[in-house]
Amino acid sequence: MRVSLPVIFFCFLWSPSLSYGDDAFVTTDDKFAIDVSMVDGRIAMDLGGDIWTLPAAGGQATRLTDGNLTETRPRWSPDGVEILYEVKSPDGSELWLFDRSTNVSAKIGSGDFHNQNASWHPSGEKIVFASDRHGTGLDIWELDLPTGLAWRITDHAGEDREPVWTKDGRHLAWIRKTEDTFALMLRRHGEPEIVLLESESPLSSPSWRPDNSLLTYLRHGEEGTILEMAILSEPILVRSLSVDEELIAAPVSWGDRMTMFYTADKTIRTRGFEERRSRPLHFRAYIRPVEAKPPEEVVRRELEVLNPPEDRLVIRGARLFDGIWKGYRQNMDVVIEGGRVVAVEARQEWEGDTILDLGDVSIIPGLIDAWSGVEDSSTAGAALLAYGVTTIVVNTEISAFLPSLWEGEAMPGPRLLFTTDDPARSTTSIADSATAGVAGLMASRQAIALDQSSRPARRFAETPSLGNRPSPIVAGSKPNRMPSGLALHAELRGLVEAGLDGEQTLHAAGKNSAKVLGLENQVGTIAPGGLADLVLVRGDPLGNIEDTLNIVAVVRNGRFFSLVSLLERAQTAANVE
Repeated sequence: MRVSLPVIFFCFLWSPSLSYGDDAFVTTDDKFAIDVSMVDGRIAMDLGGDIWTLPAAGGQATRLTDGNLTETRPRWSPDGVEILYEVKSPDGSELWLFDRSTNVSAKIGSGDFHNQNASWHPSGEKIVFASDRHGTGLDIWELDLPTGLAWRITDHAGEDREPVWTKDGRHLAWIRKTEDTFALMLRRHGEPEIVLLESESPLSSPSWRPDNSLLTYLRHGEEGTILEMAILSEPILVRSLSVDEELIAAPVSWGDRMTMFYTADKTIRTRGFEERRSRPLHFRAYIRPVEAKPPEEVVRRELEVLNPPEDRLVIRGARLFDGIWKGYRQNMDVVIEGGRVVAVEARQEWEGDTILDLGDVSIIPGLIDAWSGVEDSSTAGAALLAYGVTTIVVNTEISAFLPSLWEGEAMPGPRLLFTTDDPARSTTSIADSATAGVAGLMASRQAIALDQSSRPARRFAETPSLGNRPSPIVAGSKPNRMPSGLALHAELRGLVEAGLDGEQTLHAAGKNSAKVLGLENQVGTIAPGGLADLVLVRGDPLGNIEDTLNIVAVVRNGRFFSLVSLLERAQTAANVE
């Protein structure tokens, strides 16, 4: 079956929020960073996903870049000729340079690495940045621009990020995150690294005062973000620089040792070091208006039940999440016939029917991976079912993938749907190596039995936030590059970390995906008339999304498969290959 996905159903996580005035002139932004050139005072800023410059006194902004991806965090070179910035995509972050003398941008280095938080060495020939080149977390790296040679500066079990050199290049500071603790780190020239201060609250955005006497940084707490400074005396003194402002998470930029520039209250602010109040630096930038396209109508498609089982079957569990009602329904029976659900009723006697009472289990709809990276392998079906994935979408019709490939009992697997559209426009993929709980996936029964130990690459500087999104979210796993099946569970954990609750997360791999695919009420929910795709798990997946992987059995098109039988089939198929 070929399925065509609709256009934009979900906007990418890194799309900024802009405030548009008349004629699409932007004068404020909810989230942007700036940097002031110490050569002529000009300001570089990211706005609308592009890099802009602004006169020292503010006014009309000039766009420098106009890329298809999001460009952020500009940093002036010491001579004021080049601007270093990040380019973000669904695959991660890269570093680029814009040369003002030629108006040309070029990527720094090569290779499939996640690089972020770059800043200049005062020589102008080196940069320092955070990178996850070994898949073990962010470390600090230095790169020589003329030769392209890079070397690692830190190698720590936690994450080292946001490195900044002093103006003379002798001392380096950065933020270290270890489990739930944050630290402001310092490595003086020729000395070992030390901890300047530790905090249970997140720290970010370090910046050196030009005379090297102190570091400013942001502390993020429940009551908001505070601008603080660490004075490098003996002992270290910590003082607050905050006023009544809503600070944006970006470093302070120093025009000179007495003048600070930063972003707060949706605009650029400037203040003297000894002043308690800041002043706005007004700007405006012309953003070409984008006409909103009307959403395409989702064409409903009817799925056939191929090779349905003949027997009538009743699946019984302690809890049922049907994807329709809110929360669980207790002690419900799901009656299946001809590969479809024919009844969902309170527990009762069913004369002549086979009843499978699994005891204290939760029944949830079969999971849908709306963008799967499954390989060209006819033997992968049982492995995918072992993860509870009963429907997948691939955007390349591979010859080995026939619609009937995994139908029936001999070679079971998920329902295969094909599309020639780009699923990236309609799905969300946010799991990466820093996602909470991803490391634990490799210790699951399925991953061990299937010999799967591939962790996802680093793709995001920080955990994305999905709070208060206006559109329903649809889960797709291909961009995280983990083995299919395991990859979708990484996405489920990522969605919870990004702010969704368990119910919203299961909807993302259930009824939301079904709606986008034109399969509403057929898959993704458990209701009479729908296809009988169920997953039976131990625990409470609505309260703990990790329980979604505690699979006891899977029902696909009305056929019951225990986890043990699926793993045995998958292992046998792998050995045959």
